Amino acid sequence: MSLKQSIPLKCVANARELGGYHTSDGRTVRNGVLLRTGNLNDITSDDIRILKNQYHLSDIIDFRMEMEMRGHEDPMIAGVTNTHLDVIDIPDMLSQGKPDADINTTDVIQLVKMSQQMGMLNDDMYIGFLKNDMGKKAYSQFLRILLSADPDRAVLWHCTSGKDRTGLASMLLLSLLGVEESIIMEDYMLTNEYNASRIEGTKKYLRARGCEEDFVEKAAFVFDAVDRHFMENAIAFLKEKYGSVLGYIRAELNISEEEIAILKEKYTI
Repeated sequence: MSLKQSIPLKCVANARELGGYHTSDGRTVRNGVLLRTGNLNDITSDDIRILKNQYHLSDIIDFRMEMEMRGHEDPMIAGVTNTHLDVIDIPDMLSQGKPDADINTTDVIQLVKMSQQMGMLNDDMYIGFLKNDMGKKAYSQFLRILLSADPDRAVLWHCTSGKDRTGLASMLLLSLLGVEESIIMEDYMLTNEYNASRIEGTKKYLRARGCEEDFVEKAAFVFDAVDRHFMENAIAFLKEKYGSVLGYIRAELNISEEEIAILKEKYTI
């Protein structure tokens, strides 16, 4: 049985869409055009055919850092535009000074420790993504790609696990389209259902290596799980500073009322 919002990709984690969500003004987000996923490292030719033939994919937007992309670049698909939008302004610390280091093969425990050192495990992390200039530029360009995209062709955005940077992009877009906050939170939390087996696998592996439970829970968040407090804090910050999520989108992402209206017309029915 398929999970809620799922799209039929066999080898792409956390693969789902925003279609079908209702908005506060009585409209519905269009099906089959707004896709959010984890990385495309293991995508198969069958998955690509589905994206081309069923969803008529026009754009892939990659929110990963350069170090995450090395050797794991998105596939080049005929007729599809690939755009890299780096959200996080962090020095290449995970490479430990080795330009050819591969974050995808670095030891799990070491990655968690480095994430702690960089302050990426406190529940204000998303606020940092939204406040820094790189994040603002990335999310602004994300919305502008949607503004110029063919509304009858799908746009797909992803990061590594499709949960944090991808989750924030989805929150901003759903807020702009008029979806209620409770539904946005439900969409965010779906990651824990989609990644359930991966989360348990990570926990089992770390417990077998003798890691304490607190560390195990933090590791699950680094790799595959989400914590509602992260998104709740981000939305609360935007409300306090800008009056609403839309206030942030207008003030910091430079999306006008006219452009917001265009996006609503394109992506809701």
